[in-house]
Amino acid sequence: MFKRNLKGYIPLIAIAILLIYCWLIISFTNYVASWRQYLGLALFIILIVFGFKNTKILIIGTGVFLILATFNALAVTPTIDTYGINFGSVSTPQIQLLSATLFSIYLYLHFDSLIDIYLDYKESKEKKNR
Repeated sequence: MFKRNLKGYIPLIAIAILLIYCWLIISFTNYVASWRQYLGLALFIILIVFGFKNTKILIIGTGVFLILATFNALAVTPTIDTYGINFGSVSTPQIQLLSATLFSIYLYLHFDSLIDIYLDYKESKEKKNR
């Protein structure tokens, strides 16, 4: 049981380590924090405060956090590196590869939990409609 719980916290621990690294670099070097780093820190603190009260909030909140980080709405690193692909005049959205990798790991570790949360939601909605 403990191993399963620890495995579920891997993305959250990785985000915490990246944010600590980010803010140490910003604090002790010439890097200047942008609004994306401030937003990343603020949302992570909110996620931790509300997340440990309810596991569902923690799981869903971590996913939302990683989606925002993947699509460049916030940052967990001191430098913001984005990548995209161009097909002639059409281009894909710019994404941060580190955040996309963390999101992939998150989906691998929490896919069953996300399905359970969705099914519980659908079941409660059906009971409400009866």
